[in-house]
Amino acid sequence: MPSTKHLQISPSTSTAPLTLDQQRFNFLIEQIEKVRKARTEWEASTVLYHQNDAQTLQPLRASLKAVCRDSVFALDLLLDQPNWSKSERVALRDMLCWTAEALLATNANDAELKAVFDKHSEVDFDTGKQVELERLREEAEEFTGLDLGEGAGIHTEEDLIQRIYEEMAAKESAAEARKAAKEERQRSRGSAQKRHDDNEELARQSLREIYRKLVSAVHPDREPDPARREAKNSLMQKINHAYAANDLLTLFQTQLQIEQVDAGHIGKMSSQRLKQYNKLLAEQLASLQAAVAEMQKAFRMDHGLQTGSALNPQKVGQLIRQQARKIRAELSQQQQFLLVLANKASIKRWLKQQRAVAREADYDDDQF
Repeated sequence: MPSTKHLQISPSTSTAPLTLDQQRFNFLIEQIEKVRKARTEWEASTVLYHQNDAQTLQPLRASLKAVCRDSVFALDLLLDQPNWSKSERVALRDMLCWTAEALLATNANDAELKAVFDKHSEVDFDTGKQVELERLREEAEEFTGLDLGEGAGIHTEEDLIQRIYEEMAAKESAAEARKAAKEERQRSRGSAQKRHDDNEELARQSLREIYRKLVSAVHPDREPDPARREAKNSLMQKINHAYAANDLLTLFQTQLQIEQVDAGHIGKMSSQRLKQYNKLLAEQLASLQAAVAEMQKAFRMDHGLQTGSALNPQKVGQLIRQQARKIRAELSQQQQFLLVLANKASIKRWLKQQRAVAREADYDDDQF
């Protein structure tokens, strides 16, 4: 694909200093190229992240879950033993329930783990999840203004999220229908809207003209040579895809590739035609920027990163290493704690140390 630099309009290709429309044309194709590069980097980095996640992080997470699960059953055995003080029994029971609940959140079908949780919790796991789900439903209704029903068909958080998506989609669809109806009414009586629609149609017409010229030049059915026909088939697919996506820059680059246009040709275009091209390029840039923003948003959500945190696709490998170090540290800590749970004397000493730490923290808080 030819570089966008070959499409840049320069004073040497024009008989006068660059107009504002020509400057905007140069700016838009330069920005589109930058965002394209960013999208390509993100796509490659996301693939690499998932590969490293599967190879490095998932085995570590599985090991951590297994050790945490073992600690739940170790706590259960300890609680079956006599001679615990009331505070010790409460502390052990809380640790067991917290750990078991966190594990069940990732695998609610672990019957053995659920039985241990229900044995020590004041409310069984399934009942507790339904109460929590109802609370989340009420909060979602209050926050979104949606009517999510009385919980019928909502048995998991995934069901709730799906219901929210469905209701939001229905609400947005209704809003779009109202907006379309309003715009139709405005079109029927507004000359400004008519001019806008005319400009839209002229821009689309410009796109179609470029497309037709390219199709006429590269149509594979007109090529007798088999090797060249195959190359034109690939080029034709690219042209069709670009036209369907309103990708004006790719069409320009294809024209440049087959020597239909050059920067001098573009520099001699009329102001009206250049305005139409700039409109299409601005829409393409906005679409690309939105796509990259959506990729970053999805990446943040998938990996628990804060909104607004700096993201660099070239540093995704660092994120993998940071997460791996964090999981290994948690795994080591949990393995050490499992050794503490091996006998009653060691856990009593550990609980005593935790109470001392808590008292010291309370004393420090009282000083402020």
